[in-house]
Amino acid sequence: MFYLGTSGWAHHDWVGAFYPHDMAPAAYLHTYAQQFNTVEIEHTFFEMPTRQAVQAWQRRTPDGFRFSPCLPRQITHGQRLRDVQSLLTAFLDTIRELGDKLGPILVQLPENFRRTPQAQETLATFCTLLPSDVPFAVEFRHGSWVNDTTFQLLEQHQIAWVVVDAPFLPRLPRVTARFAYVRWHGRPGHATRRQLDPAAALRPWVAVLAALAAQAQEVYGYVHNHFSGYAPRDCQTLRALLGMDDHGQAV
Repeated sequence: MFYLGTSGWAHHDWVGAFYPHDMAPAAYLHTYAQQFNTVEIEHTFFEMPTRQAVQAWQRRTPDGFRFSPCLPRQITHGQRLRDVQSLLTAFLDTIRELGDKLGPILVQLPENFRRTPQAQETLATFCTLLPSDVPFAVEFRHGSWVNDTTFQLLEQHQIAWVVVDAPFLPRLPRVTARFAYVRWHGRPGHATRRQLDPAAALRPWVAVLAALAAQAQEVYGYVHNHFSGYAPRDCQTLRALLGMDDHGQAV
């Protein structure tokens, strides 16, 4: 089962390329959800969502759609995972309004959050705070975390290692939970190639996604590259390369 979408759905550069010029912004999510079965919610990284906003997201999408909210940066970057129980509880109480449309919650760690004994202990303590009935995925942005100790911690708590196409980490298709999570940030010098021939640039990922799917029940993947509406185009290209049907199955 593949859930492939983009990071966010309301980017200005998409108007004309993905959304009609005369479309009201309130209609963007509904229109987006007619073509993709999931989306990453960037908005929640920058600020806590309101209950009313979350309820509106839930109403405007069809059955079977999944949201992957980003954990607020106040938790990951402000508090750096320490003393966050009340913030985490408040966020979860609100985001649970998505009901069965709630997919994995993305925990994005700061680039300067390197592995030290203290940071390792902080991460381990944070993992114990995460409820087992909600899936979580962690994106590390420092190579010091690429080691067996990290993988064992994630496996212990069934938290997904985020596989990235990015300059800050190697492409490591590791599965540490019942689901896998992929993010395509892009790499310096690769933007032009992807813009000119997205199929050629993304085709090597078909084997990676197939390998992840062989180990996980579900695979979530989100494309950045928002410039000029390239993210939805790249995601559509990935879906075609995988032969995905409307339900997220590879055929």
